[in-house]
Amino acid sequence: MRNHTFPSFSMLMVVLLSLMAALTLTVIAAQIGTSEVEPHTDSPFAEKCYTCHGNEVAYKEWEFSGHKHALTNLIEGPYETRDSCLSCHSAGYDDPTRNWGEKQEITLKTAVNAVSCSLCHSHRSHRKDYLTKSIKSLCISCHKMDCGCAGAGIIHQSQSEMFLGREGAGVKRMPSPHVKVMKKRCVHCHMAKEDSETIAKHGGHTFKANFSTCKQCHEDMDQKIKKYRTEIEQKMQAVKAILDQANDREDENYKQAKLNYDMVKGDSGYGLHNAIYANALLDYSLSLEQELIGNR
Repeated sequence: MRNHTFPSFSMLMVVLLSLMAALTLTVIAAQIGTSEVEPHTDSPFAEKCYTCHGNEVAYKEWEFSGHKHALTNLIEGPYETRDSCLSCHSAGYDDPTRNWGEKQEITLKTAVNAVSCSLCHSHRSHRKDYLTKSIKSLCISCHKMDCGCAGAGIIHQSQSEMFLGREGAGVKRMPSPHVKVMKKRCVHCHMAKEDSETIAKHGGHTFKANFSTCKQCHEDMDQKIKKYRTEIEQKMQAVKAILDQANDREDENYKQAKLNYDMVKGDSGYGLHNAIYANALLDYSLSLEQELIGNR
């Protein structure tokens, strides 16, 4: 009778662990070798749009957008956060396949989605492109300074107010000239792209504006924007110097000067959406120098 030698338990474990390691490396290699992204988990709050739309141009562009990082930026950002911030920093919790479309309770602890598809689109919408709101009101419902998510009196964005030229101190209402020209408002610049079938580096669902759009109507835009930005940054430095020296920060003049400064800063850092209004706001703040710091 032939004697059979069976492998020891320790040898079996070595073989098993080797097979598991090889399988893991194979899976990782497969993921690295493709551009596909599995962006969500199996959480009940996870948005599943990528299941059907993951290979579409719009979804691939969104992967490069700031919206993809909205939730992370909120949680890891410098401001005090609350659940109400999720209305603009997250999306995808109104699932029509569950509870007959009743909205699910969501908190900062359970949120998993960034600003994704369902914040702007819904299969239940009758609007063009299934938009949840009109083009004119969709973007500015979040990109405004009265959201309060940064805290009372803190402005961390002001694109809407700057573009429409309102809410500043000591300056009359002054809408951007583009308000009348750009019927699609934000979409006109932030989603403009030459070829709808290619994945854009700017425009489309990256929502990144590019100054090439300006050149369709304006000449020498590169030089004009450079000159404007330099001018605005100089004024902002001057206003900040005044604010830093002011003693009474409860004084109404201080509040007005700071409001204008924060509005310009909250709009791309230098009031890009309305150059005329940005200059007027800062000029008014500079005019309060005597009231704020006297003859120092």
